[in-house]
Amino acid sequence: MLSLVPLILILLLASPANSQLAPEASEIAAANDSSSVAVSDHTGIEQEPGKTQPGALGSEEALRRELAAARAELAKQAQALKEQQQIDEALERAQRVIEGFRAEAILWNREKAAGAHPSIEASQVAAKRALDEERHKVELLEQELTTARQTIDALKTGANLAAVEKTNAIKDRSVAETALKQAGEALELERERADSAVRDLDIVRKERDASKQILAELSATLEEERERAIGLARSLSAARKAIDIVKGKHRTAAMARAPKTRNHAGALASKLLRSGTQPARKPGSPKKQKVKVQKSPHLVLPATIALPAVLLPTRPLKSSTYASED
Repeated sequence: MLSLVPLILILLLASPANSQLAPEASEIAAANDSSSVAVSDHTGIEQEPGKTQPGALGSEEALRRELAAARAELAKQAQALKEQQQIDEALERAQRVIEGFRAEAILWNREKAAGAHPSIEASQVAAKRALDEERHKVELLEQELTTARQTIDALKTGANLAAVEKTNAIKDRSVAETALKQAGEALELERERADSAVRDLDIVRKERDASKQILAELSATLEEERERAIGLARSLSAARKAIDIVKGKHRTAAMARAPKTRNHAGALASKLLRSGTQPARKPGSPKKQKVKVQKSPHLVLPATIALPAVLLPTRPLKSSTYASED
């Protein structure tokens, strides 16, 4: 009769009720695997847009590391959850087997209670002891099941927190990507402005150099004209002095000739009066006395003044000089 207990246990484990539990467990495990794969695929897809931006900031790298750590933690939690579910299923199957074994033992005891033999009583004692052991095992399994359920609840809570953190990390990453894009656009705009400023600066420098060159040419021309004007002023002053000297000489000569001319004219007039001759005149016209004045035997020659080289006519300035002055 002692050999019937393990045989009954084997039959109960092989019963259709227990065989239906295995597909359910496999379906639950497959669902957990698919959920973990979906999470990993989702995180992988979310990481793909980041690959298109090689110049990501350090905050984006930190977010990627946090996402990788969260994904690894979710995988561990999913594995632990799968193991706990398997333990729960095993405990439930064992409990069902024990309950079926109890029911069959009760029926067997009722059927054999009338004509019980001492060997049957011994087998009943052994069966009772085995039932007590199985009951103790069931209690231990129930305790483990309770602990596993608590662990599963904690894992679910952690998974929810991880999902919330993951959502926040995705939002932060999107905000960081938007800020990075705006910073890139602002940087490109500043680069364009800097290039335009550099071009304008080059143009201004060229204009400044051209202005400096024109100013140098104008300064040189002005210096030449100033020196020429100074030379002309000096030559003009020398010419005026020469003219004044010539005028003085002419004035002195004229003053020396004036008394001689007056004396000659007076002598001629007195001679005519003494001779009594009068010049012919027309009838009816008043008498007029004509006095001939002899010219001075000294001829007045024109004075030649030698002008300095500065006052001599000069060639016109070159066209380039006028162009530079304009």
